[in-house]
Amino acid sequence: MLRSGVPEGFCAGLALESASITRVLEELDASGASETAHHLAHLRATTTLLGWINERVPAGLRDDSGLLDEVYTNIDGALADLEPGTVTDGRLRNVLFGTLLDSSIDGLALDGAAGRLADWVEDSCGTFPMVAFVADLFAAARLAEGDELVFEFPGDR
Repeated sequence: MLRSGVPEGFCAGLALESASITRVLEELDASGASETAHHLAHLRATTTLLGWINERVPAGLRDDSGLLDEVYTNIDGALADLEPGTVTDGRLRNVLFGTLLDSSIDGLALDGAAGRLADWVEDSCGTFPMVAFVADLFAAARLAEGDELVFEFPGDR
């Protein structure tokens, strides 16, 4: 059952956007690209998807989607400088963390916004792994033993 307030055509449009991104990622996999290049492409594609969602969510979610769109746009700007064929996992993680740490946005607020948006999409349209990835990505960043910052891409665990 769809939640009220879902814009007309939102779920169908989200399915088309997600399918387009999935197709690009599958083509990348078929080309033999490294896992790190796949992660880079996935993160950059997520920026596009969040921008699409941000333009269509109901007013009650605009703050959350806007927050995520802003952060991902900043992340995407930093990731644009990385070369997919030569990027290393360490460099990708450093750029991602550096962008997040340089952000004035509170990590808990970001994690909460990602979770609320993913929950709304799931309640409204069903499961969309690309949207769930956003929530999982921010939940995956955590402090481990000591002060070491640990990060795992969702699905790598």
